[in-house]
Amino acid sequence: MVISDETWRQFLAPDGTAAASKFQRNYVRAAVARVTGVRPSLSHLTLGQAANVLKHVGEDPAKLSAGGRGVGGVEKAGVVAQWTLLGLLLLIVTLSSPAGFLLAAGIIGLMFLMRKRRSRRQAWEDATWSGSSSEHVPTPGAGVEAPGNFAPHQVSLEVAEPLARVDQTAPSTKGSYRVSLGRSEWPNVEVVGEHAYGEGIKAAVRASVPPTARRGDAEVEGLQVELVAEPDNPYDSNAISVRWNGHVLGYLSREDAIRYTEPVRRIIASGFVAATTARVWAYDEGDRLRARVTVALPEPELIAPVNEAPTGVNTLLPWGSAIQVLKEENHFDILSRHVPADGVGLLLVSLHKENYTLKNGTQRPFVEVRLNRERVGELSNVTSAHLLPILEHTEAVGETALAYAKITGSALAAQLVLHAAKATEISNDWLVKGPHSAPKLLPPTARYDVPPAYVK
Repeated sequence: MVISDETWRQFLAPDGTAAASKFQRNYVRAAVARVTGVRPSLSHLTLGQAANVLKHVGEDPAKLSAGGRGVGGVEKAGVVAQWTLLGLLLLIVTLSSPAGFLLAAGIIGLMFLMRKRRSRRQAWEDATWSGSSSEHVPTPGAGVEAPGNFAPHQVSLEVAEPLARVDQTAPSTKGSYRVSLGRSEWPNVEVVGEHAYGEGIKAAVRASVPPTARRGDAEVEGLQVELVAEPDNPYDSNAISVRWNGHVLGYLSREDAIRYTEPVRRIIASGFVAATTARVWAYDEGDRLRARVTVALPEPELIAPVNEAPTGVNTLLPWGSAIQVLKEENHFDILSRHVPADGVGLLLVSLHKENYTLKNGTQRPFVEVRLNRERVGELSNVTSAHLLPILEHTEAVGETALAYAKITGSALAAQLVLHAAKATEISNDWLVKGPHSAPKLLPPTARYDVPPAYVK
């Protein structure tokens, strides 16, 4: 599930209700993280705002006051208990062994790091969700990750003047194909070989972190990067490099490169740039740079659809939370032709407004799902109500609404799950800038020809 910036602005609009307590804020943050994969900060949350957010993610707002949350005395006792237990833990760890002091210092350091990271996240939320900033700011992810294994590289993070913003990719005549298809872009795949590409990592950090805020370490989130297949790479013909503004930041591991080579090459051979987001952590030790890069990648089979979009004027809806398609079992003869060999794949389906005629003669609208112009299912009345306003809009402007759907099945049965944003999650900018055509990729094949791209 993805909650758009516009939706957050609506949720966090001033409402005059009392401020939520610490435990209530933490409950809301955890509820959002469970459905989006991203843990917001929400340090200024009110009770009214908290209730709106919980309703949106399918939680009961009454739980805000469950278990003593919001009760001053109970929460104070909880805070005291937390700090007391933490103090006892640090004391036991410190006295347990000679190395205990270092372990305790590490725990305290991690706590400060998490506090600093939440402060940065809150600053981003204040600038983006308060409506005070008109510029696009990359969406941060959530969680704190420790650095992995690094090799030395002599480079400094200091810079005399800032470079371009990190949310601006390198100028290109090619269109971008979002590998994540608009899903929550928390970087989940490790990049290897960062130690050999310190200059590129340094450039990315310089362009994102203001010089006045730059110290020994820096963290960049939401970095727009490109996946580049390198068929001429002398070390691995399946190699896929991760690049920012033409700078190599590292490579996918050999194992991941084998898994992702087919969809990435299909995108490139179709004339697009395979784009996603990355997280960069770097620490300047003076004589070397330690760095870690991770990129956001779904499973390979969920990157590109196995079918083409129908002809005509179409507009592709943004990726949204999972919606079960009903009555697909009645159309297995059609769906069975599109189940991939490994049982999981991505499809482009079209959505259409249709009507049921009730016994009393009244008409009830619903959403019908079609695959290559053939009916393959429908949505429930409740779910249809969330999408019908979009379909009425696309119909009025002469467009057919398309959406991504995940198909899972075998020779016996198939299941279809739709991923489309609801009407409340669509921004006015998206409506104005339509139609949003689905990227036209080459048909699936065993081999795609891509140009040489290896850089020494």
